Formats: sequence, structure tokens, C-alpha cells
Amino acid sequence: MTIGEYIKEKLNLWSVSYSDTLISAELSKLGLQMESEYNNETASKLDLFFYNLLPEMLLLPNSVSEGGYSISFDKKAVEGYYQMLCEKLGKPNLLPKPTIKDISNQW
Repeated sequence: MTIGEYIKEKLNLWSVSYSDTLISAELSKLGLQMESEYNNETASKLDLFFYNLLPEMLLLPNSVSEGGYSISFDKKAVEGYYQMLCEKLGKPNLLPKPTIKDISNQW
């Protein structure tokens, strides 16, 4: 299995499609190519690939409908996978955290 096939299958789990051009650009930042063989050595770099990709992917709408055809993905599942990657890689979680504003002084 190639790296490109692995990435496409992984994204397919979440019903997300990414162009080969964008995948190649992200992989080049890590010194990888889509045609390279997937193995234990490249697996750790692909964790970093998904760590970099998922925050951008979570900005996409979670469902799109057009002409009776609908595509959606579970953002909570992707966020959970991203959190797992953060812990595995020892990297900070870059997703925005919900905040509570105290506006009681305006009443």
C-alpha cells in the first residue's frame, strides 16, 4: 500500500475527500511522497501529517447537500482522533476551546 492510498482510505472513513495536489503539498512538508510505500517508518510521519491536516479539515462544513445528494462527516469523531494524536505526539491541541464570558456586569 502506498502512502497516498493509506491517506485516501483514512479520509474515506470520515467521508472526506482531499485533492491529490493538497495531499502532495502537505506530504512534501514532511519529506514524503504519495507514491512511497507505507511502512512503520512512514507511519509516524503520517501521524504528524494528520496532526497538521485535521484542524484545517474541521473548518469545513460537517454536511453538504445538493440536488438530493448529501455528504456529511462526524466532527466529534475527527476531534477525538485529533486529541489522541496530540497526546501520542506530545503536541498541543490547536483546536479552539469553548470559553465562557461573564457579562453579568452589563445587566
